[in-house]
Amino acid sequence: MDTTAPPDGCRRRPAGQSPPVLLPRAATAAPRTAERTTTEMADQVSADSYRATLTELTAHHTRNSFTESYRTAARQAADRLAALGYATRLEPVTVGSRATLNVVADKAGMAPELDRGLVYVVGHLDSINQAGGPTAPAPGADDNASGAAGVLELARVFAAAGMEHDLRLILFGGEEQGLHGSRAHVAAMSGADRSRLTMVVNMDMIGRRNTPTASVLLEGAPVSQSVIDALARAAHDTTDLEVFVSLEPFASDHVPFIDAGLPAVLTIEGEDGLNGDEHTPRDTVAALDLAVATGILRMNAAAVAAELAVK
Repeated sequence: MDTTAPPDGCRRRPAGQSPPVLLPRAATAAPRTAERTTTEMADQVSADSYRATLTELTAHHTRNSFTESYRTAARQAADRLAALGYATRLEPVTVGSRATLNVVADKAGMAPELDRGLVYVVGHLDSINQAGGPTAPAPGADDNASGAAGVLELARVFAAAGMEHDLRLILFGGEEQGLHGSRAHVAAMSGADRSRLTMVVNMDMIGRRNTPTASVLLEGAPVSQSVIDALARAAHDTTDLEVFVSLEPFASDHVPFIDAGLPAVLTIEGEDGLNGDEHTPRDTVAALDLAVATGILRMNAAAVAAELAVK
C-alpha cells in the first residue's frame, strides 16, 4: 500500500469517503451455480505453495524499490514466471533520478487474435520500512509479499490451463513511493490493449485477519462494477469470506487503471486500516492468517478463470 498513507503506516480512508459496505451473502449469489471449471481452478490454489513463496519473498532484507535487493527479488520472480512458460520481461520505470522495474509476464489465449480479450492480475513487489529508511529491515509480509506471492501462485495455477483470452501478470515496483510502476505501465499501454482489457485484479495486503470473520474488501469505481460483481459471485461460490465493497478507490495499483477508464478492482483484507504493522519490521509471515489469503486467492482464481474462459 503506497506511502500516501499516514506516518503510522496504516491505510486510512481519505476524509469525506464513505466506509465500505458489507454485501449481504445472499446478494453475492449467482443466478446459477459456478461452472465446474472455475471451481476446479480455485481448488488448485495451494496454501503450501503460497507459504513457500511468501517465505522466499520475505527473506530479502528489504524490497525497497531502489535497492539491489529489490532488483534481485524481481529477477527471481521473472525467472520463476519464465520457468512456468510465461513470456516474461523486465519493464524499466524511472522515478526522478532513480530507477526501478516491473515484472511483466504474458500467456496467450487460444481464440483467434482479433477475438481475444485481456485480463490483468497484478500486485506490487516492493516493501518499505517507513520509519527506518531504505536500508532498514522491511520484510513486508502483508504489504505486499502477500499480494506478490498471490500473483505468483495464480501464475502457477493458470500455467497449464487452456484459455480463450490473454492473461497478463505484473509485479509493480515503485508502488510505495507513489504508484510509479503502475502509472508508467498504464501510460505506455497501447490503444489496442486498452480496448480489449476486461478485468484487472489487484492484490495488495491479502494476508491479515482484522475482523472476527475472514473478509475481503473489493474496492473499485463505477467502471469496475462488472469486475466487482464477478469477484463477489466467486467469493460466494468458492469461499466463506465476508465481502465488503467500496466505489471510492485510493492508494494502490488499481487507481491508475481506473483513472484511465479501465475496469480494475483492489482485493484487500477486510478492515485493512486496523493493520498496525504495515510499513514496519513487524510485518512478518508469523503475523499473517493464510486462511484469509487463500480465501482471497480462491475467489480471484475463480473470477479470473471465468473471465478467461478457461477450458
